[in-house]
Amino acid sequence: MSRSGGVTGIPRRAAVEFTMRGERTPDDDAWAALYRAARSQSGEFADRGGPGLARDAFQWTVRLGRQRVDVPDRTLTGPLRELAEKVLKEGA
Repeated sequence: MSRSGGVTGIPRRAAVEFTMRGERTPDDDAWAALYRAARSQSGEFADRGGPGLARDAFQWTVRLGRQRVDVPDRTLTGPLRELAEKVLKEGA
């Protein structure tokens, strides 16, 4: 997960590892549920990157397994935004 752009242009990167199957903690369950919701939504964002970005706006790069989604901040919504912001806040 990364977010770049903004006024200073300083990129932020973070990642979170959690267990999807087998023995899981309550935190794993919460992360897995959010991941699944974001993954099901990610197809809507496939063509939203690229030209037309607003000046000083953030650009998000979200990796969901092998899938990579590049999304301008202004269009990042729903579970995918929730996952992106939570990873930056709580990830390493």
